[in-house]
Amino acid sequence: MSSGKHVLVVGTGPAGIVSAYGLALKGARVTLIDRETQVIDSPRAMVYLPSTVKALDKLGLLDEARKLGPESYDYQCYFAQSGNVGRMDHRLVQDLTPYHFILHFGQDVLANMVLERLLALPGTEVKWGTTLEAIEQRDDQVLATVSDATGQHVIAADWLIGADGARSTVRKLIGATFDGFTWPDTFMATNIEFDFGKHGFADSNMVSDPVNWAVIARIDNSGLWRVAYGEDSELTEQERLDRVDQRLRHWLPEGAEYRLVRANSYRVHQRSASSYRAGRVLLAGDAAHATNPIGGMGFTSGIQDAVTLVDLLAKVLNGETSDDVLDWYAYERRRIFLEIANPTAIEFKRRTQEADPQKRLEDEQNFLHLVEDTDTMRVALMSIFGLESRPYQVGWRESVVPEDQQRSGSDKAKSLVGGTTSTLRHTEEIE
Repeated sequence: MSSGKHVLVVGTGPAGIVSAYGLALKGARVTLIDRETQVIDSPRAMVYLPSTVKALDKLGLLDEARKLGPESYDYQCYFAQSGNVGRMDHRLVQDLTPYHFILHFGQDVLANMVLERLLALPGTEVKWGTTLEAIEQRDDQVLATVSDATGQHVIAADWLIGADGARSTVRKLIGATFDGFTWPDTFMATNIEFDFGKHGFADSNMVSDPVNWAVIARIDNSGLWRVAYGEDSELTEQERLDRVDQRLRHWLPEGAEYRLVRANSYRVHQRSASSYRAGRVLLAGDAAHATNPIGGMGFTSGIQDAVTLVDLLAKVLNGETSDDVLDWYAYERRRIFLEIANPTAIEFKRRTQEADPQKRLEDEQNFLHLVEDTDTMRVALMSIFGLESRPYQVGWRESVVPEDQQRSGSDKAKSLVGGTTSTLRHTEEIE
């Protein structure tokens, strides 16, 4: 099957590269552009939850992905107030899904692996050091003005996918707002060489504490681990870097030796684009939505954006259906972010950083009850698949939307088609 249609993808993060690869597999000509000169390797997402594992398998990438890093089954939560520990084991759902494990490796490793496969396919190219300047839409194509070291050029494509991150140029050019807010917190991400596994840690861990909270997770097979924690937003970046050893000592065994490999700080957001589609332009990944990383909702949602877009846009490119399926993509992916990913990420952050002693006790009791109740834990473990899109239905506006309105409340459900929700009020862009 080959359509010969041309798709321009802006952004070489996971959502962009996975979208490009999936569409190229289905016969599209694909051009991928990025203002950077290579895949960014700063500390970012590196935990692949079961729904992402399933998505990689769908694209034929899982066998190779399993060679890139370790597999794990456990998630562990430390409650600093009491010293108690609760552990969830994904093997409890192995009778329900073959995707009952987690993979660990950096998102840059995934991007480079998929990029190599992409460029082996006919009709594909990557233009590094290329900046999007303008978009012009016509009835049958979209014209993108880009600039590189040789000057300005125009790339004509049938469709354009904006996967260019939370500061997306594509989103701004189509006039979509980025509704929501930026947290006052500053997050610090450190990659260190130290074997936490020998000291009672699972491969994925959350430390619940109002000051010394942390997310600690294994990155790869070489002994590299990620420790992410909160830092003072009033400090300079250098001051935060100078405090890394002092902060890490809260979670390392006394006197432990380690090697700091990478460290950087970043701000976190809870935001969604007002629309994920404008004509022949579609948004995916962080260009469409941004969330704090605790719980992995942002990266996981972005991969689901990509696999949904591959399925639906490929059908349009090959003349199998009308572009109404792309309106469905925009509706469904926005619904999932606003109804599931966004509130889940906010709740993960609250539980990790909760300061009220009574609420912390309640959180602990609820979690420990969860891990002691096998049926409840099985439901919780399977809930990650709720980030997958529902199948497209002809006439979805008349059938699915009213059902969503009834389930979630009329005003909120209507806002999923365009506009904001009560949890995403502010509309200023990220600078």
